[in-house]
Amino acid sequence: MKKMLALVLAMAMILTCSLALADRLDDILANGKLVVATSPDWPPYEYIDDEGNVTGTDVLMAKWMAEQLGVELELQEMAFDACLAAVAMGDVDMVVAGLTYDEERTNAMDLTGIYWNEGDQGLLVRKGEGAAYNTAEAFNGKTVAAQNGTNQQIMVEEQLTGATLELITKIPDGVNMVKSGRVDALAVPKTVYDSVLAENDDLEIAEFAFDFEGGNYIASVKGEEALTAKIQELIDQINAEGLYQQWVDEILLAK
Repeated sequence: MKKMLALVLAMAMILTCSLALADRLDDILANGKLVVATSPDWPPYEYIDDEGNVTGTDVLMAKWMAEQLGVELELQEMAFDACLAAVAMGDVDMVVAGLTYDEERTNAMDLTGIYWNEGDQGLLVRKGEGAAYNTAEAFNGKTVAAQNGTNQQIMVEEQLTGATLELITKIPDGVNMVKSGRVDALAVPKTVYDSVLAENDDLEIAEFAFDFEGGNYIASVKGEEALTAKIQELIDQINAEGLYQQWVDEILLAK
């Protein structure tokens, strides 16, 4: 009886270990679904079009990745900081949301290599005010908005030390705050502010630009090495074939 009990306990321990070591990539392939979190307020990366559909260059990339895996894409829309929490908790497989590198994020999630270099990081201001904001010191005493949890928030905190930071959840809210005068500027990357300026002729970009080097990454569940390796393999293909530029052209030319 004791031997039988010991055998049962041993088998239970083996099963528990097997479940703990279950591979998320295998689960994705078995379930036929890739669950991706995104914050659709960051055009042209991810936004809601006139028909109410979530689209953007990152969304096209996520769809392509799902196709390469032979599975369906399930997009989950949420605020940017909620996206980070979701992947850290393992509630989604990955995040595509114009995500930039932050060493602290690697404690809670895996980050891939760069799939797109988003270019300069700047500040949107009201038309006619861009030349006046030509140095970091020009923002002293001003209120600068940045999306909560983003690299732009960090840059405002570290490089515009004399400014007051106003955290926002959605980029369109920040744009309206600049237009109404509630804030003096909104921190955004070049690809985003190009898209915003194309639709808002009462705004312009400040002459000052943040000191920044880097690009966009995908976040996936921490410790899921096979999944992260597969995502990186797909990113390598995207970079080798210039696919992301094609998606940028497709989105921007259609707007």
